[in-house]
Amino acid sequence: MIQYFSRFSKMFFLQIVLYLFVNTLFILKYFPRSGTGAPVFLVIYIIFIFLTVSLYKKYFKKISERTFKIAFLALLILMVIAITGALISIDRYSVRVDRWSAVTFFLDNLFHGQYPYSAHTHVSTTNYASPFPVWHFINIPFYLVGDVGIGLIFFLLLTAFIVQYFFSDYRKSFFFMLLLCIAPAYWWEVAVRSDSLSNALLVFVFILGFTKSNFKLSRNYWLCIVVCGLYASTRFTAILPLALYFFKPYMQLSWKQKIIFPIGVVAITTFTFLPFILWDTNNWIFFSRNPFMSQTSIGNPYLLLCMLILGCIAAYSWKNSTQFFAIASMFLFVFVLSSQFSLIITRGIKGSVFEDSLYDISYFSLIFPYCLAYLSEAIDQNKIIENHIP
Repeated sequence: MIQYFSRFSKMFFLQIVLYLFVNTLFILKYFPRSGTGAPVFLVIYIIFIFLTVSLYKKYFKKISERTFKIAFLALLILMVIAITGALISIDRYSVRVDRWSAVTFFLDNLFHGQYPYSAHTHVSTTNYASPFPVWHFINIPFYLVGDVGIGLIFFLLLTAFIVQYFFSDYRKSFFFMLLLCIAPAYWWEVAVRSDSLSNALLVFVFILGFTKSNFKLSRNYWLCIVVCGLYASTRFTAILPLALYFFKPYMQLSWKQKIIFPIGVVAITTFTFLPFILWDTNNWIFFSRNPFMSQTSIGNPYLLLCMLILGCIAAYSWKNSTQFFAIASMFLFVFVLSSQFSLIITRGIKGSVFEDSLYDISYFSLIFPYCLAYLSEAIDQNKIIENHIP
């Protein structure tokens, strides 16, 4: 096994470590709650991942593309069946994660003519919806069917087919889906009907489609303004990978375009908020109850400034899609890690990350799309790719 892994670059090892680190957090935090021996399972899981990757590296070129196509579709069907089973068998009100109810109760209020952002979740009367308007509207079809958790299936299928479109290679596409399937962190998302990773996948598929179609910011200027504005109105975290992706070409625009671009994005985003800003012009309820209160309540300005500087550096550090996947994965990991430090600084939490519910480790899963894309792209490459990583 060591012989095969020695052929990979340091970046490949780093991405494997990030993948294992995130899943380790979920194993250690949530497996004890189900009575499972977390340390034993963790050791078995780490060995399993290393064996899987090394064997895949050794044999995947010896298996036909047609076989991988069948395996890809079979795995996708199995995952859809598993998600469906989880949605049916797990009582949504029994879980103490309220992302599904933040969307559902928001839409309940909306369709009953009540101010949506005043709806609290099923967990607490002090927890309110934090997603931005566009994300709620995207979830309307799933809500109308009866369960916003169905969005998990939709975004899984969307990601699978866009990944295949991007790679045009079932060997890489299957490896991407396999790593997602064997990630405990992903199945935690399914079990609690969380939509944060689904939102990240929606951003990811846009970047894949934009890259595969050979679109450019300079050539598709107005399209990018509209799309970025709409994505910015889903979740704050959706802005991060888009900023990494577009910052360098943005700096190459003319001064006029540089000025218009952020104004246009903010205008589009603001437009999506207008119905809620103007919902009550007598009391202006929006300014006393809005999603920004939840998404910015624990921010630390010094850490945020550091992340801004680091983000600018990271945005200039990639030259192709493979490098972008690696850079995006690492930056998102550091950003989420810094937010945990910010939480400690702001709220003075002293408990363990595995014991205190205020530590939301689910945000670490945001690295998965880019981490898995890099690993899938690099699985058939040797150490030579290291020379291209800045």
